[in-house]
Amino acid sequence: MSRDEKDMLAGEYVLGLLGAAEAAAVALEAETDSELASAIAFWQARLDPLADSLAPVPPTRQLWARIAADMEPVAAAVSRRKPARQAWRSTAIASLLLAACLAVVIGWQRLGAPAPGPAFKAEALLAAPGSFVASARVQVVSSGAMVLVPLQKLVVPEGRQMDLWAWPREEKAPVLLGTVRADGGATPFPYPPREGTPVMITDEKAGMGVPTTPGPTLYAGLLTISR
Repeated sequence: MSRDEKDMLAGEYVLGLLGAAEAAAVALEAETDSELASAIAFWQARLDPLADSLAPVPPTRQLWARIAADMEPVAAAVSRRKPARQAWRSTAIASLLLAACLAVVIGWQRLGAPAPGPAFKAEALLAAPGSFVASARVQVVSSGAMVLVPLQKLVVPEGRQMDLWAWPREEKAPVLLGTVRADGGATPFPYPPREGTPVMITDEKAGMGVPTTPGPTLYAGLLTISR
């Protein structure tokens, strides 16, 4: 299975598009497939903020009917370009994302209910030095992974790579967590998440082995514990 196929399967798993047996098989496979597990953690970090915003709001029959009507042109366009199975799944993902966004808006307007607890342990917004605009968000999820989610396009020049570092209290110097892609990803974070832990993304020359000290800082921030 290619990386793109694993990424699509992980998205379907997180969105709940899979049947019970297929979802159980994916969860079992993720225990030994680190690439699939990282993809699942990445999708969870992307989609969890929708769930964190407000308490659930039951959609009305009129809302579902309107979503179905709005998605018909999208489904028709996709089906002309992709095989039937892929087209159905792409349309289903788009439909669920649209429904989630609409539910959040309606819940905000109607209820203003208190939000449920966050689905992650800690997070940090990473900004370029001297900037007040965050370019990426990292979250420490319950599985013990640190997930990077770009908030704007991250550009990696040819021959360079982005490395993710943290400076936990237990260490005398920053520790390398792994190399991250421009579209994000997940890497193990084998430390207790603590308030104020520095996290940074550095610019490194690709193919030079494992660096022992961080290179020039591209983005940096401090972990904040979720409450």
